[in-house]
Amino acid sequence: MRIAFFADTYRPAMDGVVRSVDVFRDGLRAGGHTVKIFAPAPPRRSDRESGVSYAASVSFPAYPQYRIPLHTSGVAAAAEKFRPDIVHSHAMVRMGLAARDAARRLGVPLVGTFHTLLPEATHYIMPLPRLRAWTGRALWNYLHWFYSPFDEVLAPSRFMQKRLAEHQIGSVVLPTPVDTQKFCPAKKNAKKERAGEKEKMNNGKNAGQEKNPAHKTILFVGRVAKEKNLGFLLGLAQTKGWKRWERDEPRLRLLIAGDGPYRHELEGMVRRLPIGHSVRLLGRVPDAELIELYRSAACVIQPSKFETQGLTALEAMACGTPVAVMEGTALAEVVQPGRNGELFGDDGEEAVMAVQRIMERRAAYSKAARKKAMEFSVEKCTKKLVKVYKKVG
Repeated sequence: MRIAFFADTYRPAMDGVVRSVDVFRDGLRAGGHTVKIFAPAPPRRSDRESGVSYAASVSFPAYPQYRIPLHTSGVAAAAEKFRPDIVHSHAMVRMGLAARDAARRLGVPLVGTFHTLLPEATHYIMPLPRLRAWTGRALWNYLHWFYSPFDEVLAPSRFMQKRLAEHQIGSVVLPTPVDTQKFCPAKKNAKKERAGEKEKMNNGKNAGQEKNPAHKTILFVGRVAKEKNLGFLLGLAQTKGWKRWERDEPRLRLLIAGDGPYRHELEGMVRRLPIGHSVRLLGRVPDAELIELYRSAACVIQPSKFETQGLTALEAMACGTPVAVMEGTALAEVVQPGRNGELFGDDGEEAVMAVQRIMERRAAYSKAARKKAMEFSVEKCTKKLVKVYKKVG
């Protein structure tokens, strides 16, 4: 099959949508299918990738990492030239509308994945808090209209399928996969090599000094955006439970990996609060380093209520790292408390206790975490996607 992917965001930006586009593209190509991506153009020509069709774009003022297409006539012509058998929209706004138009013009089936809870990110487009509830309702009405001509809508979790049904949008559950070959536990020989290097250093210039063990780290990975509930995360380091824990374990650290429009505000909060020694903001971390970061963390924590699936939690689990996530969210679907991770409510002390339980039994959680992540392998999820394509075709 020839499949056209339309996305509102693409590299060099990085988020769950970009991850989904890339991993499904690779899975489909491995199965012998042809995939072409249509996306807003990045600001620098050097960031353009060969084989991707770009629409001229400008920066979105409220979120500079994202781009707004100025017009889509060029990608429409490129789509007609590509002659896809299926149009798959990973977009909801300008590029999503272009996907609808392309499918109509070409007379081919139209599939869409609901990636982003736009109605819960109204702070980007509505500066007046009192009007945000109204804006959220208006966005749900728009999304109901937007998805009305689609042959199939894909929800990345049962949580999102229920949310969509509440707004009369029918869907089938099809999660975004995780590359479980890339995101995987460290091999035993690699662990031995790293241990050997540390021993050499200790016997060399640091001989006679006490070996400095690695920090016990709790890790967050994701966009640094207001909707990710990162204020809650910083609050952990101010709880009584954390402070008691830190007295017993002075190497305890909370690492935040990612970038986004909330980063400067978050940095200011870290400076103002008496938690600077406990919290580190790492910025965006390349995949090669991110995998090692996942592996070395004692636990990955995700306080976000905004997720439609939560790929970073699954990436961590694929690396054998247990996760602690907010209960009642899409992320909670993959967590089996007491087995591969823990759940917590909207209470900092409860979250700290959940993380402590994981750190006390990390090795026992690790194997189960990896096993759960394997259910979301590229091969398994891509096979399900191809079945959807064949059904609507």
